[in-house]
Amino acid sequence: MKILLINPPILSLNPVISSLFFNSPPLGLLYIAAVLEQNKIDVRVIDAALEGMSTNNIIEEILSYKADVIGITSTTFSFSSAIETAKQIKLRKHDIKIVIGGSHVSAVQENVLSNDCFDFGVIGEGEFTFLELIQNINKGFDFIKNIKGIVYRDSNNKIIKTPPRPLIENLDILPFPARHLIPIHKYKPQPNDKRDTPKISLISSRGCPYNCIFCGKSVFGTSYRSFSPEYIVSEMKSVIKQFGAKDIAFIDSLFTVSTERVEKICREISKNKLKISWTCTIRANIIKDKSILKLMKESGCWRIRIGIESGNENILKLIKKELDLKHLKKVVSWADEIGLQPKGFFMIGHFTENINTIKDSISLAKNLPLKDITIQINTPLPNTEQFQMIEKYGKLTANVTDCSLFKPIFTPTDLSTEELEYWFKRFYREFYLRPVVFFKHLKTIRNFNDIIKYIKALNLIIYLFFINRRIK
Repeated sequence: MKILLINPPILSLNPVISSLFFNSPPLGLLYIAAVLEQNKIDVRVIDAALEGMSTNNIIEEILSYKADVIGITSTTFSFSSAIETAKQIKLRKHDIKIVIGGSHVSAVQENVLSNDCFDFGVIGEGEFTFLELIQNINKGFDFIKNIKGIVYRDSNNKIIKTPPRPLIENLDILPFPARHLIPIHKYKPQPNDKRDTPKISLISSRGCPYNCIFCGKSVFGTSYRSFSPEYIVSEMKSVIKQFGAKDIAFIDSLFTVSTERVEKICREISKNKLKISWTCTIRANIIKDKSILKLMKESGCWRIRIGIESGNENILKLIKKELDLKHLKKVVSWADEIGLQPKGFFMIGHFTENINTIKDSISLAKNLPLKDITIQINTPLPNTEQFQMIEKYGKLTANVTDCSLFKPIFTPTDLSTEELEYWFKRFYREFYLRPVVFFKHLKTIRNFNDIIKYIKALNLIIYLFFINRRIK
């Protein structure tokens, strides 16, 4: 059989979305592709978003390759595109089987097959579920009904959901993602996250043990599982050898679930004498002193990303962030002193948010020694705790599948859509248009390539700082 896995096109782009969504390949698809290859199944991967491919381009590829089964991944953000892609494929090749997977499918489950362009949905971790489905897809429903972790439409057109598949406990049994199936060098880091290229993303763990109400856990849940330090470093060595990687971004939800885990990874990196830089996401409450940050720096870490979300204590409690702002200030200061170029992640439009609480977040960001920030607009995603609370704290102003995390689809009671859009841009302006931030960036310029990256960032800067500045 020939399997074609697709990351669907992005229907609408702005500089923020393109800078964030084109900096990392669809690793979920690449893990699935690697498992298929391991089982001698012919597979190709298309990242239509990265390649700027239209649906017609995708169909041409399907016909040329003579694919037997199509697998499409989807977040909530890309679900509308996934539907449109599947519909157009079915119009040209109505008998082809289309399997939909990804975080949105795991969140809405049976509802996804109300779209008859999809034949099957994969719920949860997809590697072995998809493999088993491919091995049985032509054997009939008597075989398919025994596959755990899928939803399908039977011969009577009834939607059936099978029991969940247990999570993969030993992640080390997975092969490395099949990065050779995509144009890995086309992925570009955000300008302010660029140090050395090629920069390649890795996942060192799955799941998160915390319970922030806005976080989607439909695929991995709260069960935290880690690849072993030996596996992680072996994959790092692989991308260095195969793709010439010079910088690695660990993009799992939480790298520092424990300092013991981080210490083992850092020591394994040093033991193997890897000459490579890397970045990761930390949680401030895990960091108790400078020692683990120093060890990270010594093993090549040059940037830490910290989820802060809000500068207002009441909002932090409501969203169950478990963040002590006094301790946060210590951690960010330690990171800055050590040279880890801390980056803060903030969100506006929380439940109970108003202009004063947004000002609290801006004030916090400006009073922390952060080099960079990323701001998102709160987007209640299906199957999150806050999705069940929407009517109490505000209203949806658009379909959730139209979300991008950078345009409001939910407005809290005390704010309007126009105010959220205005304060989103004002937050960026107030943080970046300060001499202290300018000089932080100036100090890290090492060569002509660093100057070029800031020039290339002008499109993003203009969009964030100067477009649509006024409330209509």
